[in-house]
Amino acid sequence: MKTTGGWWVWGMLTLCAALVLGAMTWLTRHVIGSERDRAIAEARADLQERVRLALWRMDAAGAAIIVEENQRPAGGTETAPGSSGVAKMRFEISESGALSASEGESHLSELRRLLRENDGDENLFPAVGKSLRAGRDAWEAKKESPPGTFGITGKTGYREVAEQEYNSQKERSVRSKAVDNQANIVQAQAAAQPTKRAQPEILGDTFAAPSRPADGAIPSWEEGTPRRTLLEIGPVRPAWIGDQLFLLRKILWDGSAPDGGKSIQGVWIEADKLKQLLLAEVRDLLPAAQLVPAKSSPDGMVLASFPWRLEPGERVSPASLPRPIAISLATGWAAAALAIFAAAVLVRGILRLSERRASFVSAVTHELRTPLTTFRLYSDMLETGAVREEKRGDYLRVLSHEADRLSHLVENVLAFSGIERGSARTAMRQTSVRELLEPFHERFAARLASAGLKLEWDLSNASPTPLLRADTAAVEHVLFNLIDNAAKYAAGGTPPVVSIDLVDRAGEVAIRVRDHGPGIPPKERRKIFRAFHKSAREAAETKPGVGLGLALSRRLARSLDGDLVCEEPRDGKGACFTLTLPKIK
Repeated sequence: MKTTGGWWVWGMLTLCAALVLGAMTWLTRHVIGSERDRAIAEARADLQERVRLALWRMDAAGAAIIVEENQRPAGGTETAPGSSGVAKMRFEISESGALSASEGESHLSELRRLLRENDGDENLFPAVGKSLRAGRDAWEAKKESPPGTFGITGKTGYREVAEQEYNSQKERSVRSKAVDNQANIVQAQAAAQPTKRAQPEILGDTFAAPSRPADGAIPSWEEGTPRRTLLEIGPVRPAWIGDQLFLLRKILWDGSAPDGGKSIQGVWIEADKLKQLLLAEVRDLLPAAQLVPAKSSPDGMVLASFPWRLEPGERVSPASLPRPIAISLATGWAAAALAIFAAAVLVRGILRLSERRASFVSAVTHELRTPLTTFRLYSDMLETGAVREEKRGDYLRVLSHEADRLSHLVENVLAFSGIERGSARTAMRQTSVRELLEPFHERFAARLASAGLKLEWDLSNASPTPLLRADTAAVEHVLFNLIDNAAKYAAGGTPPVVSIDLVDRAGEVAIRVRDHGPGIPPKERRKIFRAFHKSAREAAETKPGVGLGLALSRRLARSLDGDLVCEEPRDGKGACFTLTLPKIK
């Protein structure tokens, strides 16, 4: 039964353990959270860098196509290497509504249907003009587009998000200006060298390439063909018409409609081919990247060259905890758990030892009270002459027995105390088994006789060899404790005999002490070797003793490099203890 102090100690230990585990939990969560944020930040930075490089690559490829389309003459059948691989057809729509094609004439009917579906008007010029203006506005908006996020934002604060938006805005502006500057350079070169550009001629709904005189005069046309002179040509702009992608530019001719005035030239781009062309540029950076049409306000992920938005196809997810940190945390948890377990075991051992010592004090008090009471009573009776002469011998024998009992108790306590403190001294000497045991016969027999038992002592098989190195006093103490216990517990057994015999084993000699008493239950055989295992109540209700003799005997045996064990008798009756001592090799 635990004392109040024991419960208090366990309560404090539980509180300390809770504090340690709570601190470890907080530290673990903090370390994992910090490492997770760091890993996500690194992954996000890596993804943003790859997205930035991918956008630059795709814009460089897209800008090359746009610039080369800007270099294409305003009319005619001349070709340039730019978009020839992705162009479905080239066409021109005049302000009067005339539609002509220089390449891909088979797609004219399809183009007319597409333009009507997106405008609903028989005059196709406004539909294309609206798309061109939308493309131009989107192009201009890239320089001053609303805040967006470049890459993928994670669980960051307001400042981090604002910084990302600022950087993406700056990045988008730089790319847009780079593409725009390339187009402006081409336009400036074209304006500076007008005689090197092919001036187109439109005959009905078809393009014709005019000849250029050496003196730069107005071209001469074939008879019956209206003359047109190019006054102004705008830059090529990408635009969506429905779900189809076009490159459009505005042209101003000399004269008025139907032969002069405004017209819009365009290239119908095969979007899938262009998409694959651009994605092929970034497969090493973003293997799962995709391009989706960007028809709304552009953000940091929209190309500066074509109205496509880049979808990286990757998600920034928390990485697994690095092995060194995981090992450190696991080691910390293991150390904390081991420390708590060790503290619990230590506290339990201390409390159990304290309880056993308290029980020992109670048992010793009880053991001392009985003989002291007998001493006082019998000495008073002998002193006052209250005892008849013929009874005095009995009284004196009782007093002598109680004195031996007290002496044996004190001897056990002192010996156990010396072993506990490590100050017990042994006088080891070399001897044979017969020389070791013969001096104990008389004392053992007398102790058993006082309990009505007989000692069977057979040393006939004890030869002068083997030799042992042992402490005679310690061996006598161990064996006398066994004889004393037999006298206490085996009195009245059948037959009333306690036997001591020898067994010569390999490397050791076994001295077996056996009685025919009630025996020891198997579950009690380990308990009897514990120090102070008897409480005051058990000492009062059972035979005299404090439960220290067997614990002391085993420790003495082990100090001699031997052992003391309780064995099951062959016939299942009584108790059997075996003391083993090593031989001299």
